[in-house]
Amino acid sequence: MYPDFGYMEEGKLGKPYDLKLIRGLGRFLSPYKKWIGISLLFVLTMIALDLAIPYLTKEAIDRYILVSSREVYVGQKGSTEEQRLIERYRSFFIPTQDKERFLLSPEVVKRMDRREMSRFQKAGLLTEKRYYPFLPSTGRDLELIAKYSSLFEKSGDYYFIPLDRIKEMEKEDRILLRRRDLQGVLRLVVLMLMIMGLHFGLNFFQVYTMEIAGQRMMHELRLQVYTHLQTLPTSFFDKTPIGRLVTRLTNDIQNVHDMFTSVLVYLFKDLLLLFGIISLLLYLHLELALLSFLVLPLIFFTTFLFSHRAREAFREIRFKIAQMNTFLQENLSGIQVIQLFRREEEQGRRFQKINQDHYQANLRQISIYAFFVPLVEVLSSGAIGLLIWYGGGKVIQEAISLGVLVAFLSYIRMFFQPIRDLSEKYNVMQSAMASLERIFGLLETVGKERFPSSFHGSSLKGKIDFRRVSFSYDGKERILQEVSFSVEEGEIVALVGPTGAGKTSLLLLLEKFYEPQEGSILIDGIDLHEWDSRTLRSQIGFVMQDPFLFSGNIIENIHLGNGKDEERVREVARMVKADEFIQRLPKGYDTMVGEGGERLSAGERQLLAFARALYQDPKILLLDEATSHVDPETEYWIQEGLKVLFKNRTVLVVAHRLTTIHHADRIVVLHKGRVREIGTHTELIKKKGLYFRLYQLQFASSINPSSNEDKERG
Repeated sequence: MYPDFGYMEEGKLGKPYDLKLIRGLGRFLSPYKKWIGISLLFVLTMIALDLAIPYLTKEAIDRYILVSSREVYVGQKGSTEEQRLIERYRSFFIPTQDKERFLLSPEVVKRMDRREMSRFQKAGLLTEKRYYPFLPSTGRDLELIAKYSSLFEKSGDYYFIPLDRIKEMEKEDRILLRRRDLQGVLRLVVLMLMIMGLHFGLNFFQVYTMEIAGQRMMHELRLQVYTHLQTLPTSFFDKTPIGRLVTRLTNDIQNVHDMFTSVLVYLFKDLLLLFGIISLLLYLHLELALLSFLVLPLIFFTTFLFSHRAREAFREIRFKIAQMNTFLQENLSGIQVIQLFRREEEQGRRFQKINQDHYQANLRQISIYAFFVPLVEVLSSGAIGLLIWYGGGKVIQEAISLGVLVAFLSYIRMFFQPIRDLSEKYNVMQSAMASLERIFGLLETVGKERFPSSFHGSSLKGKIDFRRVSFSYDGKERILQEVSFSVEEGEIVALVGPTGAGKTSLLLLLEKFYEPQEGSILIDGIDLHEWDSRTLRSQIGFVMQDPFLFSGNIIENIHLGNGKDEERVREVARMVKADEFIQRLPKGYDTMVGEGGERLSAGERQLLAFARALYQDPKILLLDEATSHVDPETEYWIQEGLKVLFKNRTVLVVAHRLTTIHHADRIVVLHKGRVREIGTHTELIKKKGLYFRLYQLQFASSINPSSNEDKERG
């Protein structure tokens, strides 16, 4: 028995973040850890570059844009506290012509403890007047000082000019005065441009390397899933819709790729970025940072609430999509039946109901996102407003610099960006987790026979023995019950009986598509379990009642990649009388048959299936109603060709039309899964048993038409 396939349900969701599934994905990513490592290195570098821009902005403001010296008045009298402050900073005072008046350089102002600066101001030692320090180094600088001698005040090597009087100078002179600051700002701007250029390049290569790893992972995962599907038993495909398996190989693997390339790496980047922002905020100003973090509990609560509601909405949408896909697949496949029985309006009403439910589910999801995204924006704006109110007051009080406040505002905006992206990333992550669960569930499905193959014989002789074989498709209702008979090498045996007697099931068991629950099947005296499946199937030709053709040309559909001998293809086509209709096709053997052979008639498809089986020159030939879709004339010529082809082959023929099996060496009659009669056509007719009754039912009208007419009149 094989496991339940409930994990294949399209509407089912797994955990939003399942580390077990992520670890399972890791084994597919491990061959590409070099590319992932390079990508992560690029991410780390980009984080550092992102964090550098606001800090450089702060430096530009504090070091070059708002640079000034402060004026200090030191009186003869003062409190002990004032005298202590004066003595602490006296070595940094720049003297002026007034013995009680000093200046503090911009560097000293920056290094001063903000609380002590506040004490200076409260004591009246530090005035509000600011001066720009100017150190002349060229003749033009001296000319500038001479030109505006009334504005400058000399102190040591420096000249000082009040900031509020710089505007009295001409534009060119103002530029000359502050050329060092302008050059400093220009250097920082160039550095920022270089950082942005480097960031662009790193981002390109990060995406490129991540896509290389993601595409190769997706290629390997899809190949492994497809390879695994080919090892699964036929019973698996009986229980699983093919559309879902196609979804596993396409949509689900694409969902995993999207999560890997656009969520996992960026989630790692966002976490590091948030950690870096928090660290820098604490470094720049502890009090202001703690104030900024007041909104974090509300953000975490909002995010938790959103994830819970979004998960419910997402689950409902997936369920409605699964319903819609199932409905559409079923109705479009059976469109002829719908039109034949005039069910268009009824099916239209049913689809309208499903479509309306899907519409309502999407509206509920949209309402959740419409609440979450603006709420994050409100919280972000609130945090920025709080910073401007409190931080602006601190700037006015000179407790912090303007550059620090500007940097805080930039970092807070960066802090909220990952939270804004949460909605999109959450959907991708949620969908990918569900896809991973289904993919790994499929890969864990048992795909081999219950008994390992140990015999890899190179050729068959063709002797077949069925020994008390019992079989059921679902483990409940027996299709075959203690079936026993033998087929000698080179013998032609026909299987006949009413519909549901188990004839086709015997052929499927012989091909190892299924395994019997009881009994054994032997080929050349070796149990079927011990035969290697590929070796066995390479020497058994099987023509099914409903042949399947691939969307290639005639030649490709006959050789199926085995040898590609075109001469052999034409030979077997002539043997089964397929050559005549092939020659009438527009391109002969190169004609494309279309998907499933849709461009050919049912009889033509069956002839090609016959040629395909004979192409590999099998030792055992299985025919399941192989001539059911051909006309009587073609059937006659096929039967003539089969007389030659059946030589030196063991043949099992399932037939409902009993005229096609007169040439069989023996006929096995099945009824309700049991063997009822075995013998030649003549022997079974003489026994007047089940075979005789079947024969009478088929040929009574042709044998005695007058009696049939009398029955109709009566």
